[in-house]
Amino acid sequence: MSFVPAVTPATTPGAPALRAGDTDRDRVAAVLSEALANGYIDSDEHGQRLEAAYSARTLADLIPLTLDLPVSQAETLPVTAPSSEPMTALFSKLRRGGAWPVPPHSVARARFGALVIDLRHAVFTRKEVVLEADSFCGKVVIIVPADAQVYDTGSALFGKRSLPGGRGATGGGEGPVIQITGRSVFGHIRVHRAGEGGQLLAELAGLAGLVLGRG
Repeated sequence: MSFVPAVTPATTPGAPALRAGDTDRDRVAAVLSEALANGYIDSDEHGQRLEAAYSARTLADLIPLTLDLPVSQAETLPVTAPSSEPMTALFSKLRRGGAWPVPPHSVARARFGALVIDLRHAVFTRKEVVLEADSFCGKVVIIVPADAQVYDTGSALFGKRSLPGGRGATGGGEGPVIQITGRSVFGHIRVHRAGEGGQLLAELAGLAGLVLGRG
């Protein structure tokens, strides 16, 4: 489904000719995330509207993106930013998945535990996000969308970092850009790309019994 604004910015009655800031874009992104979660728009249309929101230069550019949604008036409310609380597995197993909003910067820590971060159905609030993954005597498994571009700029000390296609930039799709930083010390940080099939299932089977975490 292709998104066509119900009202173009140039013809929106009373549209202010003011510049849009990050707070304004985040406010619209929050409305779009709620609309996606409630089934008013599908994932393809959400992606198109979200991209338009973060490329908007004026407030008038933002108006059409939520004008046809029941929650469009919510754009006047304060923004609830995605949670940036660290995801920590300490002597435990933890999984975060589903349609959770990914903040611009996330922190994931595994200390003598296992942490699975499933980004396949996540809602990216930015085209480019940074995931700081730290593992000390533990394991962090990151599942990225099939079309994601992944950059690994982290380090390892007596540890291991595994990405599809090796270290560095992988993937050339039009999906989100994910930069993975952090450090692996006597641990393992592993990235899987959606669609890897049996390899991914085997990895998750080895981490059975995970506690589900939601954003």
